[in-house]
Amino acid sequence: MMRKSFALPFRLIACGMILSAGLAASAEPSSPSPYRITGVVLNSITGNPIARCHLEISLTGRNQGPMRRASAGNGFDADEHGRFSIPVTSAGAWRLTASAPGYVTQAFNEHNNYSSAIVLSASAPTYDLQFRLPPQGRISGSVLDEAGESVRNANVQLMTEVPPTPDHRVASFVPRFFAQTDDRGFYEFSSLPPGSYRIAVNARPWYASSVRQRSGTTSSSLDPSLDVAYPLTWYPGSSDSALAETLTLKAGDDRRADFQLTPIPSLHLQIIAPPPSSDGRTISSFPIVERIDSNGANGFVQSSIGNNNGQFDISGLTPGTYRVRLQGPNQDPRSTVVQVTEGAAKVIDFSSATSSSMSNITVHFDRDDDDSRPTMVEFTDTTNGQKFFPMYGGGRPMPVDMRRGQPREITLQVPPGRYEVNITNRSDSYLASISAQGADVEGRILTLHQGDVTLTLHTVSGLATVKGIASLAGKPSVGAVVMLVPAALDDPGSFTTLERDQSNTDGSFDLNDVVPGQYILIAVDQGWDINFNDPATLRNYLVHGVPLVVRSGASIKQNVDAQAP
Repeated sequence: MMRKSFALPFRLIACGMILSAGLAASAEPSSPSPYRITGVVLNSITGNPIARCHLEISLTGRNQGPMRRASAGNGFDADEHGRFSIPVTSAGAWRLTASAPGYVTQAFNEHNNYSSAIVLSASAPTYDLQFRLPPQGRISGSVLDEAGESVRNANVQLMTEVPPTPDHRVASFVPRFFAQTDDRGFYEFSSLPPGSYRIAVNARPWYASSVRQRSGTTSSSLDPSLDVAYPLTWYPGSSDSALAETLTLKAGDDRRADFQLTPIPSLHLQIIAPPPSSDGRTISSFPIVERIDSNGANGFVQSSIGNNNGQFDISGLTPGTYRVRLQGPNQDPRSTVVQVTEGAAKVIDFSSATSSSMSNITVHFDRDDDDSRPTMVEFTDTTNGQKFFPMYGGGRPMPVDMRRGQPREITLQVPPGRYEVNITNRSDSYLASISAQGADVEGRILTLHQGDVTLTLHTVSGLATVKGIASLAGKPSVGAVVMLVPAALDDPGSFTTLERDQSNTDGSFDLNDVVPGQYILIAVDQGWDINFNDPATLRNYLVHGVPLVVRSGASIKQNVDAQAP
């Protein structure tokens, strides 16, 4: 799947004009091009043609990677039998997407956010294909309170599963869609592709005590019987994310997921703001509280905040992990991660450097490259896939700008645990080594304890590329899983990373951003349903792979025989 798309100068003609090939109308070039993509769009379940399906096409680079949608404006419509014939201006790798009412918009041969480009050349100027489009799925339900009444304006989050890979053997769930219940307590997620999903609801009882932002308000002024909150609730009805049910949605499935919420006593978080400035002025600041859940359900909480001369009392919380940020005008943001549990109110003192139960990390960058692009650093919990990264006061990820005069260090807080460190937004740089004070380090894996930690990340330039053709029985393997697997896959001290791609219609693949090291190249024909996360399964394919030594800055061309799934 291609990373860039470029619009072409085609425009739809008036509705009544139909090309002889059955295409609803596009202006032909003045000199007819020999290049053309033809085919039929079919229902992936029934095999029936999809009439009047809309198709979009864009010319791409040959580099593959996670799919990005083509921009609109280069559209064609199939005829009443699902047939289409699309003239294109030149040879190249073309991305084709299809959409129709009641169907999931997809790229050709799409799997797990990868797809195959249609490759045309002087020797092969046309390509005929079957485009199988899955019907949309749907998940809907109602949110009720303890009395069976509708809960209005409840926030409903739909998480989609990110399948585990051989180098990350833990599946994780990330937010995909958000919805809010209506006056009937009803919510709906439509237009869903096949996949695995989890659902969580965050709401507040309508009758719960509301602490207004006013001076002199304290938790003691609340009516205890009304000082309640709904815990973050996972379908089918648990506050424990480990008990969340995974809904497996097949093409066209319509699933129902209802909730009934039960209130619990509200927990409180007390925040002591920084002291007044040196001239005696009180700096106006306001705390922002965001829940961080290990199962993907993140978001701002529905809490009430009372202000008593710079000391904030936040109510309406339930057990969980929260990120708290405090920032005033012309003031550096202050943030922390806190675990809120039952018992006495948790206190965060932003007025002093009081130690917390978190790991307080300072990250320094040591570079041997000329890459001046802002760099992102992220810490991924190896047990649940939860990601942490430095943040601006507004909650946005903070890049490190390596241009002259910009800071070369960042800070963040994460709970103690075991994390994998990665840098992103790179161009030609990669992480070569990590040194640590106050933490245990092995390769890019860190074991963090409570207290202060100093990390130095050493980056160098010289990412490599591996390109080639995947063939099966002497013919191109279309839609094959292509993986460049580190030979030191199970060595936590290794800095090599697994790279993956999907082969195009001519069998071509591009693996970019390869960290130098030793690898094994494999291709598996139509292998997207294989559990490569199972070490024994992966080993069976690796023994038939191609060993490669990838050196810094290398551009390697290596063909590979695709294996049967």
